[in-house]
Amino acid sequence: MQTNSGLIYVFTGDGKGKTSAALGTAVRAAAAGLKVAIVQWYKSKDWGISEHDLNLKNITFYPMGEGFYFKDRGADPVPHQKAAKLALQQATDLLHQVDVLILDEINNAISDGLIDIQDILSLLQERGSTHLILTGRSADQKLITAADLVTEMKKIKHPYDQGKLAVKGLDF
Repeated sequence: MQTNSGLIYVFTGDGKGKTSAALGTAVRAAAAGLKVAIVQWYKSKDWGISEHDLNLKNITFYPMGEGFYFKDRGADPVPHQKAAKLALQQATDLLHQVDVLILDEINNAISDGLIDIQDILSLLQERGSTHLILTGRSADQKLITAADLVTEMKKIKHPYDQGKLAVKGLDF
């Protein structure tokens, strides 16, 4: 039977900063000599995401997404479900290989119906000494209950609301 000493952090909410908080924690962990893996559910390799250019020996990125999934706009769920399942398999494979495992935008994948919450709860149970960080909007109450730390980012004001686009280096 596994002893679950790894902490579970959840960064959720409708405000900016969930992935940024996880990345800050990743950099801190890497600087302390911990091995970090970041599995990304929506970001793809061809997006030009700034953090993918980090050259830190202890952090590895796994951008496994098919882009944003807008089910309310009629998006085909099949390629997104397939990508989400591959990302979950990657996370499962990495679980005991790293000290910190970040599941970037996993909360969105759960709330969008791309991943079953039970699969993630099982992953949490099997974490052993691996610390897990789950990001994304609309964190499931079961994840919040299981977590050791939960931070909700609340949007007060956002440049996008004034028609300003995301800025490379600040937002992606």
